[in-house]
Amino acid sequence: MPNKIGKDLNKLFNPDSIAILGASRDEKKIGHIVLKNIVNSGFRGRIFPINPNTASVEGMDCYANYKDLPEIPDLAILSIPAEAAVALLEPIAKKGTKNIIVFSSGFREIGPQGAKLENSLRIVAEKYKLNILGPNCLGFVNVSANINATFSQAGSAKGNLRFISQSGALASGIFDWALAHNLGFSEFITLGNKSVLNENDILRYWQDELKKSIVPTGLSNYQPIGMYLESIDAGKEFLNLVSKISLTNPVFILKAGKSKKAQEAARSHTGSMAGDAAVQEAAFKDACVIRCEATEDMFDLARAFSWENAPKGPRVAIVSNAGGPAVISVDMLEKEGLQLASLSKKTIKRLQEKLPAAANVFNPVDVLGDALADRYAEAIDSVLSEKNVDALLIILTPQVMTEIEATADVIGKLSAKYRKPIVCSFMGGNLVDKGEEVLDHYKIPSFRFPERAVRTLARMWEWQLSRRRVGIPLAAGKGKNSAKVKLLTKNTVNKISKITKLAKNQNRDVLSIFEADKILNLCGIKTPKSAVIKNLNEAEKFAKAQGWPVVLKISSPAMIHKTDGGGVIVNIDNPVKLAAAWKKISQAAAKLPKKSGFSLHIQKQIHPGIEMILGVKYDESFGNVLMAGAGGVLAELLVDINLKLLPLDERGAKNLLAKSKVYPLLNGFRGQKAVALNKLITLMIKVGRLAQAAPWLKEITINPVIINATDAVAVDTRIILRTR
Repeated sequence: MPNKIGKDLNKLFNPDSIAILGASRDEKKIGHIVLKNIVNSGFRGRIFPINPNTASVEGMDCYANYKDLPEIPDLAILSIPAEAAVALLEPIAKKGTKNIIVFSSGFREIGPQGAKLENSLRIVAEKYKLNILGPNCLGFVNVSANINATFSQAGSAKGNLRFISQSGALASGIFDWALAHNLGFSEFITLGNKSVLNENDILRYWQDELKKSIVPTGLSNYQPIGMYLESIDAGKEFLNLVSKISLTNPVFILKAGKSKKAQEAARSHTGSMAGDAAVQEAAFKDACVIRCEATEDMFDLARAFSWENAPKGPRVAIVSNAGGPAVISVDMLEKEGLQLASLSKKTIKRLQEKLPAAANVFNPVDVLGDALADRYAEAIDSVLSEKNVDALLIILTPQVMTEIEATADVIGKLSAKYRKPIVCSFMGGNLVDKGEEVLDHYKIPSFRFPERAVRTLARMWEWQLSRRRVGIPLAAGKGKNSAKVKLLTKNTVNKISKITKLAKNQNRDVLSIFEADKILNLCGIKTPKSAVIKNLNEAEKFAKAQGWPVVLKISSPAMIHKTDGGGVIVNIDNPVKLAAAWKKISQAAAKLPKKSGFSLHIQKQIHPGIEMILGVKYDESFGNVLMAGAGGVLAELLVDINLKLLPLDERGAKNLLAKSKVYPLLNGFRGQKAVALNKLITLMIKVGRLAQAAPWLKEITINPVIINATDAVAVDTRIILRTR
């Protein structure tokens, strides 16, 4: 049965009968390969080849068309040209089949004509409520159901790893790599163009499967999920699904398209600094998901999480027959946030008794270049019995006397005894091949270079730590501080709407500073006293009424960086300076493009403090994202980008600020007075509430927010409206 909101995909991935349209006698054609793969994988259900031009394929009777089939197949596989595939969807649906795989390419990936054809496919799918995998996909493998419904050579070894890939070619590469390393799968699903079924549909289906699946003996306690995605559909739903899964089972993602041209028209600090890749990174961290930096990481984590449990702590021991690689590994441990474990006196004494006098018995343990398998065994057994060791890295370099396979066998047996995570680096080429085969047999992850082993171990610890610390993101209003920040009333939202409608009526998508401040004030956010001025006389009147010092500013859509463009002048504390500043800022304003428009503002200068940047950006995939970091002129110099998906509560705000490079200053660095951190947190929550209550605001940037010992004030705000 499907879950409450999901589609029923059980018969798609666990069919009792399969029809193959385009089944062929030609061994080089996809229709023949998939038929043979299904048969060879041990599928026990009924198979119906369909091809009007031949009587039989692989000894099975062929049918001329779908309506002639003696029963309704659970699954139809289409290995025919794109236009023919779309034309046959309706007859298949009318027969009663709901689950379809479309291998065919020639859809939106080829351009407008293909996109039109794909839209037709989607229309038929919606009309008949079809579950379509693809088009332009490789199909799927379900080892537990004994079915390889792909046109690739996938292994039949059963494992605990599930995988989603948007690329069929990458899937073929993973299949070959997995075969070489004795890595088994539970399920492997390719998505192709994701016209109907996407990653969220698969994750919903797997939520139920994960509850009933049993992990094969000898593997980790997890059922890890790996993904290669080029796009993420319905990002909020995706995060909700993976955040629930990742608390008990590791999820790791290689997301392509990371380096999209950096926001072509950088309309604001927030837009340029909180780019798509940074938002995705924050989203994945919120959901306790590991983001792979490269294909190599994805392969490494697939093997590591399938075979080993994550370490319970960051303390790592190293056993090596070579000093150099061990030292390199220690450097890598520190870089990756792991620790070199301290060995107890008891363990050190035991090592001294068992190892040669020249051996190093302190971590990293050097068993020397002439170490045979029995010496490795003594060292590994001693170290794994140490309570201060959470994980072990074993390095082996092939010396003339090294017993490579025997050492690998020792490692496998001791791994089974202690059940602590072990990663190995058997360094070299052909000489270590056989040893790695033994490690693969025992399900011990091995890497040719120790840095990769350490990096993989670090990602495993990172996941362990984050699932303890993060959990599922809280809903709005659940935090202690959030309760003090009232939700915006309908009346307040209407007032905000009126301000933004006025700008839209004037064909402006960037609000003036004065309009932006007015909106913040409606939300209870403090801004400096300010006014729009047209001449020096008005500026002098403001300064006399509010008191010196004051600040002059240009407000213009064409001016993002006011300091660089001469658009802000501070520390004006007397009439003479004001006159000079007026002349200077008027000259800067005159240089702006005439079409852009501008206004001149005067503000009461705020008492100095720590300057931060706060911003909210609307992301098409994940919704509103809040950014916090070093502000003012340091915003781009320090590149202090810290992101959190909304909603935001007190805990989330504190965690976000703790990541900032200026956080030590906020708490009173080197005897300095701490600032009003609670006021800053409240301001952050209010900005988040504003963004959620007014979804027509595309970006909000406050740079700087000045935080001193008594207050947090939004000094310069830029708000950009959504145009659609």
